[in-house]
Order: sequence, then C-alpha cells, then structure tokens
Amino acid sequence: MSEHYFEGFDGRPRSEKPRATGLTMVIDWGIGPNEQHDLVVQASAHFELAKVAVGVSRLLPNDYLSQKLRVYLEHDIEPFPGGMFLEYAEVEEKTEAYFEAVCRAGYRCIEVSDNMAEVTLEWKQRMIRRAIEEFGLRVIGEVGKKEGLHSGAELKDDAKLCLDTGSSIVLLEAAELIDEDEATTGMVEGVVEAVGLEKVMFELPGPWIEGINGSDIHRMRRQLVDRYGPEVNVGNVAPSEIIPLEAYRRGLGVNAGKRE
Repeated sequence: MSEHYFEGFDGRPRSEKPRATGLTMVIDWGIGPNEQHDLVVQASAHFELAKVAVGVSRLLPNDYLSQKLRVYLEHDIEPFPGGMFLEYAEVEEKTEAYFEAVCRAGYRCIEVSDNMAEVTLEWKQRMIRRAIEEFGLRVIGEVGKKEGLHSGAELKDDAKLCLDTGSSIVLLEAAELIDEDEATTGMVEGVVEAVGLEKVMFELPGPWIEGINGSDIHRMRRQLVDRYGPEVNVGNVAPSEIIPLEAYRRGLGVNAGKRE
C-alpha cells in the first residue's frame, strides 16, 4: 500500500483494530444498503459495533437483514439487535422464539437491557446466561434509565452483575449522562470505579430523549474524550458522525493541536 498523502499528520496516538479499548458503536436505524456500503468503505477502521436499534430487525426483509449483518461482519464489525427488542419479547412471553430468531438471522451478539419493561435484575441475569450458555451468543449488558425510568438497583451493582454473569462490556444508558448534577456524576464515576473504564461504553443521547439536539450530542462527545481520553468507549454514534468522532479522538477535530 502506498503511503498516505498526509502520512505523519496523525494527531495523538490511537489504537487500531482489533481494539480492546477505544471502541465505537454506531446506531443503525435501518440504513439502506447504499448508505451502509458508504459507511463501511469509508469508516470501518473506526468502529467495532453496530446496534440495529430497537425492533428494526423485524421491519427489514429477511434477505436484506441477513445481508446487512454479513456486510458488517465482513468488515470486522459486530452487529447486534437493540436491547428493547428482547424486553418486548419478554413482555410478549416470546423470549425462546426471540433467541432462536436472533440466531437464524445471523446475529452473534445481543444486548440485554432493563430500561423500559418491568423486569428484575434476576431476569436480566437469566437472559445473559441463557444467551451465552444455550445459544452461544456474545452479550452486551446495558445499565441505566431511559426517558425517566429508573432501575431499583445501584448502577454500579447492575454493571457488576452484567459483567460477572458474562457480558463482555456494559453500555451506560445515555439518559444517565444528561443531568450534570453532583449525584449523577457520582453514580457514573461509581460504575467506572467498580468495573473499570475499559468495560464501560458510554452511549450518546439522541433526539429520542426530550430536549436533546445536535449541539448537546457534540458537547457530550467532546466531554467524554476530554475526561477519559481518546481510548474511551463511545456508543450510539450516528453513521455520519463516526469520522468526526475519530477526528476528535485523535486531536484532529475542533481540538486540533491541543495536547492532553
């Protein structure tokens, strides 16, 4: 491969795939094949995970859904269905069918969350174990609240339970990061201290949260990198924002030339 035109203008050090830290997760709300092709051709080196949001998997034709998952996997990107789809399956008493459908579609990973349905931590633990032991799936656990709903457990205890049960990483729900009061900051830092920064992925908020706009998302993205460094794990990144986030991680964005 010939030398890049801008070889040496690399900004600050940054790990390369396959990464153990500094992971990025894109949120896929059902983007079409052309947009997905553009995304992976341009940016596959800069993200590791793709969440097919909520129950979007049900709305895509079988052939296209399987194609979408294959494209991600061919570029070393792990796709997984949003955790609220499993919560829906629990409410409808269809978790067995859900696991089977996940495997038939070609997913190798799922998210287990408890932020919308009235479920217990024991349920969450049981779902993680079933996914791993019975279906051979990788599990990403999510902790926190969504749109004002609160779990009865401490965030750090919830995160530890997910990891101890077999989750490879925990997603910290974006709604927990919106309030900038001291108590919220303390809870977030409690999770980081309890399980380690490398095991936490901070999910960015989106327009599905009341009062959130583009500037809020950009601000939080900058705050995460500024606070935890370029190797912080960041999730719920819009496809169009993968490259700008990577630029900021490397100090090649609006922070160009700044030193840590």
